[in-house]
Amino acid sequence: YVMEMAHMSARTLFSAGLMVLAISISPVLAENVVFSLTSPQSAMEVAAGATINWQITAEITSGGSAGLSLVAVDLLQDGANPESLDLPPADGVPTEFAGFSRPAGISNPGEGGATTGYIGVQRGNPGALNLVQIGGAQNSTGVGAAAIGTDTSLEGGLGLSGPVVIAQGSFAAPATEGTYSFQLANALANTLDSIQVAPTPSPVSKATTSFAAGSFSFTVVASTQNLGDMNCDGFVDDADIGAFALAMVDAGEYGAAFPACDINLADMNQDTFKDGLDIAGFVDALLAP
Repeated sequence: YVMEMAHMSARTLFSAGLMVLAISISPVLAENVVFSLTSPQSAMEVAAGATINWQITAEITSGGSAGLSLVAVDLLQDGANPESLDLPPADGVPTEFAGFSRPAGISNPGEGGATTGYIGVQRGNPGALNLVQIGGAQNSTGVGAAAIGTDTSLEGGLGLSGPVVIAQGSFAAPATEGTYSFQLANALANTLDSIQVAPTPSPVSKATTSFAAGSFSFTVVASTQNLGDMNCDGFVDDADIGAFALAMVDAGEYGAAFPACDINLADMNQDTFKDGLDIAGFVDALLAP
């Protein structure tokens, strides 16, 4: 009997979880788990302050297992980027991975007011913080603990039928012009050999990990757009009304719908907020000759 996450012993953040995962790792299964990092802004030119969205997925590309048991990966900014930033944690825990996040599952504790570290914990120098160990593990020991790994029911089939979203988030494009790159690193994964009924432990296997799309880049350029040009077609007209309304109510949806545009162009009164006080200025821009 060895720890399910013994291959993480050199990395200390999951130390609390290691103490409760003491089940057999089977040598029979050696699945391949492929991680991918994508962004709708990849290879695009964007303005400073534009919303950059990212998404991490994992997929089991070989057969035989009962699905993912553990996933963990880092999101890093390239040291050669023109400007560094503090990467915010992911937006939340996907529903399918609720059992990988504490207290139900095994993950890092939350920091900065977050209830879980599944969304990644910030590590590095201030002003250049990366996201470390995004993800967590299901409690496959068959025995629940008091404060972490409380859920012994397992979610099977994750990653078997195609890429499954582990985490997603966003950050603002830096102010300095130039090309920026972000990449995945230190990916870890285990898969379930089979699913047993608690208190019988469910055996797992350490997977071989790789990256199908392990990075993305974008270029920050000087903005040539006008305030109110929310669809960035070079004009402020009726075609911008829907985009302006979307920017007011849902910044994330706006960024997804208009990935090459700058949401800050909705700040008509330049008070650094996008709110109802900008509506009058937008109407004036629409009516301007």
